[in-house]
Amino acid sequence: MDRSSKRNAKRMRSSEHGFTLMETAIALVMMFVVSLGAASLFAYASNANANADDRELAMAIAQKRLEWLRTIPFTTVTRSVAFAYPNGGLAATSPGGAVETVTNAGRSYQVITTITDDNFVPLGNPDAGACTLKTIKITVTPLGTASAFRSFSVTTQRSTQVTGNY
Repeated sequence: MDRSSKRNAKRMRSSEHGFTLMETAIALVMMFVVSLGAASLFAYASNANANADDRELAMAIAQKRLEWLRTIPFTTVTRSVAFAYPNGGLAATSPGGAVETVTNAGRSYQVITTITDDNFVPLGNPDAGACTLKTIKITVTPLGTASAFRSFSVTTQRSTQVTGNY
């Protein structure tokens, strides 16, 4: 190799640049920040899925209880039979409701069933003072979990087929 070709080779090597230690450190810090954001998003998604599971199980409990209450005929007999799951009636509960603990899929839930009498047969009519309209509220709350999901409520109304002018 002659002198001029050595000079040209040296010139070409000096124009090649690699990453400096500082550039590499900055790139690693940026990757670390991005990966922390992804990790926190993963934790948030896992927590949201757990809350969705609790909510779904609570909704299933409330729906099952409500369907059971809908199967009870609202008659002069059942409207005064005390509420008790699964063999009770549609009588009004205390203001705090009937409180029970139910386990579903290995998780415990508190179920509060509140039945209130809303409308009555007027005085002077047959069956006077009897309830003709009831509001039923079922509230399900998970027990022993530290979730953002607090409770789930379902409300419905039941009425008798009492004829007349009221």
